[in-house]
Amino acid sequence: MKINFSANGLELTSELEKYANRKVSRIARRVPRGLRSTAGCHVVFAQAIRKGIKFSTCTITLAFDGNELKAQETTQHMYAALDIATVQIEQQLKDCARKRRNGLLRRHFHAS
Repeated sequence: MKINFSANGLELTSELEKYANRKVSRIARRVPRGLRSTAGCHVVFAQAIRKGIKFSTCTITLAFDGNELKAQETTQHMYAALDIATVQIEQQLKDCARKRRNGLLRRHFHAS
């Protein structure tokens, strides 16, 4: 799976990129094996200051087999935003797998 990182309003440190790489590799394990080679993941880190408070946003976009899953989280800590967005994407992948399985089962029952 191809993974891209970008940052807006902050410097993408090697420490943050390494942590994000570990988190995104967990997502890659949930993508069906046959689709991993064509799947792509884009992680965008953004930081803004509003009313003197620093807000960090992490947006994860996962594209595979014509599907696009997206999760975005804003907190005061970048690592927490990444953790929450990762969990959201994992949940969306579980839902996709469940829908695929149910779709296959329905076709099987109608064909009989």
